[in-house]
Amino acid sequence: MINTTNDPSTPPTQRSIGELVQSIRDELLGVVHHEIDIAKKEVTALAVKAGIIAACAAVLLFLLLSAWVMLLFAAATGLQALGLPYWGAYLIVAGVFVVISAVLGLVAFLVSKKLKAPETTIETAQSAVQAVQGKRRHNAVTYDDTFEELYGKQVSARTE
Repeated sequence: MINTTNDPSTPPTQRSIGELVQSIRDELLGVVHHEIDIAKKEVTALAVKAGIIAACAAVLLFLLLSAWVMLLFAAATGLQALGLPYWGAYLIVAGVFVVISAVLGLVAFLVSKKLKAPETTIETAQSAVQAVQGKRRHNAVTYDDTFEELYGKQVSARTE
């Protein structure tokens, strides 16, 4: 007699091939669903923690910005206490920030002018695409190329 239950304790000789395949399928689906449930719980826990972190960071940034504004008012009031008119004190504080911003903008501009595209990465990616398409360039990078051939630099194992 063929056992129609999917009870794992039943000897396999009493089940048909179809029942065995169905049993494997059911067990595999059970494992997959269990793993999905575990992943959902983990992602939910991470999302809650990330939300708490984001909320704390937002409040922190707001408080720091508020403190910064208060420090600026304190600096302007301090200049006013030295005998400057209030408009002059605020103008000096604002002027200092304009100068600092201009210097930082110039530094960012000069650094951005020195940025170059990752040429080796682009070349190897293009070579990979061409290799998938069945093409090979004559100057493509191969595994046999040495560091010196690729970059033109001598490599020493010693650190000085």
